[in-house]
Amino acid sequence: MKLVNHNIFSHKKPIIHRFFVCLTILTSWHATTSAESRIGLTDAIDRALQGHPEIVIWSYRQQDNQARTEAAGSRQPPQLELSVEDAFGTEQYKGTSAMQTTLSARWLLEGDQINARTGHTAAQQRLLTIQQRVQLTDIQAETSVLFVSLLADQERLQLALEALVDEKEILKIIQRRVDAGQAPNTDLILAHTRLTEQELALEEFGHRLQAASLRLSAQWGTADTQLHADGNIQQFPPLPKAEAAISNLLTTPSLAQAEAESALFSAEGKLASEEAATPWSVGAGVRHFESTGDYALIAQLSMPLGSNQRQTALKRSSHIRDQQQVVSAQARLQQLTLQIRTLLMELEHSQHVINTLTETILPTLNNGRQQALKAYEQGQLDYVQWDNIRQQWLNTRTRLLDESETLHRQWIELQRLTGQAIYF
Repeated sequence: MKLVNHNIFSHKKPIIHRFFVCLTILTSWHATTSAESRIGLTDAIDRALQGHPEIVIWSYRQQDNQARTEAAGSRQPPQLELSVEDAFGTEQYKGTSAMQTTLSARWLLEGDQINARTGHTAAQQRLLTIQQRVQLTDIQAETSVLFVSLLADQERLQLALEALVDEKEILKIIQRRVDAGQAPNTDLILAHTRLTEQELALEEFGHRLQAASLRLSAQWGTADTQLHADGNIQQFPPLPKAEAAISNLLTTPSLAQAEAESALFSAEGKLASEEAATPWSVGAGVRHFESTGDYALIAQLSMPLGSNQRQTALKRSSHIRDQQQVVSAQARLQQLTLQIRTLLMELEHSQHVINTLTETILPTLNNGRQQALKAYEQGQLDYVQWDNIRQQWLNTRTRLLDESETLHRQWIELQRLTGQAIYF
């Protein structure tokens, strides 16, 4: 008996030492989390919208598309032609005495082609603008998710700390019972093991918290491992009605992007059709007759003959693209509607689980945990039975936190799909 106690107490110092090390790390983290490092969701989103690395790229995309628009609206420059006839031949055409020199300019009549090109670049610009809106919405959603993750990890760290403090108190209770000969030494060994596990869990959540802070701060181009999210993860927004959420789809950036992509697809078909056509051209110039020294004006007209089967096929393709555009928009709306209805069902289920855990299961387990403590002290339960009840209570608290984080993620995804403000 003394030998067993000696082995236990010989390991007591490093366990207690690790306990105080964990507390020191946690205290240090709270101390270094200054007022400047505390951040709310709105502030995090604002920082991301101002400093996200992807946002800088849009300036170059807009400049590139502006240059393409200017190029699309520009006509081909006229062609200057110089021709020499009846020169350096034989007999009366020998030398340059009978030479005729013509200087003329030719213009392509490309009005339809220019309209098609400008329509195509305009469709590209609309899509680019909407894609930027979509990415801004995605950045808001991604930042919100990372903020919620940081907030949840803060709560996990707090739960781990509470569990560690609880294990420390439990160890004292068991020590008193073992010293009084009311509990076996195995209870003390198991309690020390559980304490060590909680120390490791606290350390793990501390690292997770720093990683979550790093991921969130990366949204605005920094690398901060000491951010502290201000918020209450147990505070939930009211669930929206299905009809209200679906009605918001008509103005959502996601649906607008699908429509803009279809419009660009149609504009590409029209452009291909017009560029397949041979444009008319006109020309005018001056002809000089070397033999008489006279001048005369000339005019030219060039037009394609016969039917252009390639252009006819491409026009038919363009018409089909217009029809496809309508069908694609309807399909996208149906897909988004299905996603919205599914998310609303998931939100409702998550809310039900959270209410059940909060109002029924946790109070029952907490009461059972307290009764199990009394039963253990009275020798009516062994340590394993007592610990199983405690672990079930702790696991349920963890599940409540996980469900809360899941509900917020579902809400953020609903807001992203409908293009609404992201908050909780």
